[in-house]
Amino acid sequence: MSYFINGLALGFNIGLLALGLALIWRTAGMIDFSYGSVYLFASYAVFFLRSHVGLPLWLASVLAALVGSLTGIVLYYGLYRHFIRRKAPLFILVLLSLAVFTVTESGLAVLLGAQRVYFVQGLLPGLEIFGVRLNAAHLSKIGLAVVVLALLWLFFNRTRPGSAILAVADNRQLAEAVGINVDHSYLWVFGLAGLIAGAAAIPTVAESGVDPFVGFGPVFLAFASIIVGGLRDVRGPLLGALVLGQAFHWAVWKVPSSWQEVVAYGVVIVVLMVRPDGLFGGVQKFHGRT
Repeated sequence: MSYFINGLALGFNIGLLALGLALIWRTAGMIDFSYGSVYLFASYAVFFLRSHVGLPLWLASVLAALVGSLTGIVLYYGLYRHFIRRKAPLFILVLLSLAVFTVTESGLAVLLGAQRVYFVQGLLPGLEIFGVRLNAAHLSKIGLAVVVLALLWLFFNRTRPGSAILAVADNRQLAEAVGINVDHSYLWVFGLAGLIAGAAAIPTVAESGVDPFVGFGPVFLAFASIIVGGLRDVRGPLLGALVLGQAFHWAVWKVPSSWQEVVAYGVVIVVLMVRPDGLFGGVQKFHGRT
């Protein structure tokens, strides 16, 4: 049961990141490795607001999520917009986003040091279910994912910007032809994806602390979740993340914990060999777009 619950919490948390990455991939046609930079800025924001400014954790968390959104918007307007509007090749955008992520990691390591720091001291509060202790981080990861999914459903189905984003994701040329401002939709996408990354980062860093390299593992697992689940709809990245979350934690039942990533990414290799389009399909369609 403890493996299952830990895998569930990790899966939902990674699933949020995968949804943000899938949103960018489906609309802008971009594989955005700099999503890790957004994750890092939000992580350090909650640390400084809590530890140095002294804000309550809930307020620091809300502001940190907004920092994630603002980071996504700045990256789009300050950098990616120039290349996307000029229809830059995919490999240029991939290299650019990798460079941004690398510069962010290295820059933070130089400025703040590579040592891991904590803003929640001691054991996190929690409760016991079926003989397994659930701490606040587990509950936050699962509860936050459910809330974010519900809010995303409302946004995409009940607002004009949300409908415009869905139209652009489905057919960019047709959306432009009927008068949708694609550039404005991209701005919404990067801001919304940044908000999701900030929300996903907070319970993780509250549990395990912050350092300049804390974004690498979650973001790459999120990409792996997209490959496993596919891009056909919202189920794909989320269910792919839940599969990898379970694989990541059940691995330690029989093998040392150092093999966790080997097992998780081994699942990705098997899926690519058996079903290259992802379990629910759609990867090839959007690979063609990029």
